[in-house]
Amino acid sequence: MNRILILTKNISVETYLQQQLQKLNYEVLVSVSIWEMWENVRRVDRFMKSFQWIFLSETISDNEAQEFGEQFTTDCLVRIVGEEPLEATSAKWHDWHVFDWILANTSLERLREKLVYKSLLYQVEFREEKKELAAYGNHSLDYQKKAFPLYYSEIHFTKLEKDIIQRLMAAKNLSLAREELCRGWRSKNKNSKLSQLSSAVTKIRKKVAEAYGIEEAVHTLWGEGYQLNTYFYNCLLKGEFHSQSMSLNQ
Repeated sequence: MNRILILTKNISVETYLQQQLQKLNYEVLVSVSIWEMWENVRRVDRFMKSFQWIFLSETISDNEAQEFGEQFTTDCLVRIVGEEPLEATSAKWHDWHVFDWILANTSLERLREKLVYKSLLYQVEFREEKKELAAYGNHSLDYQKKAFPLYYSEIHFTKLEKDIIQRLMAAKNLSLAREELCRGWRSKNKNSKLSQLSSAVTKIRKKVAEAYGIEEAVHTLWGEGYQLNTYFYNCLLKGEFHSQSMSLNQ
């Protein structure tokens, strides 16, 4: 089980996020005392490094987050925020080894997507580093983390399933209503089309998970429709849709 440590100055502030993480089956420790211990000695305890991620509460100041983050060499720190930060702000956090942020009141779907993306990114980085180290011996390499290229044509999708993926890609990682995804299909019965769509999305998820290990390749957003998993979307941009995206930018 993945373990997450939330460092805070007020445990009650973190209740909602802790519950959301536990719903996703993460083992979560929310601690004031561990943070106070760091404040006293200004040194990262070995115990902290036993967690996959460390979340830094909104109750912790930017100056404190910077000093704490600069003691890490790995990307395991996440900043909890009340609202989406500016790009310049998140870029500044990267310099402190705070590699990402998460909204304190985030939805379960968004939280799952964030954490799944980060887990897969780490797995891909680990595999690539092993390959490069094998190829270059002990020379140090400046590896840049990125989504790996993905070609969905390598998976046996039906014509309908490919059409759904293409429409969701065209939405540029925004959600599409179910009715929009069904537009132009032969059947005139709305319920029949929606049932067909639901079945196709389930099959897409299963095929992508089996081929690439990406869970929930297509998210269901209740009341909104469907949206591609951000990681899956970025992988497709670097693979199947690379030439199209390049031509659009020219």
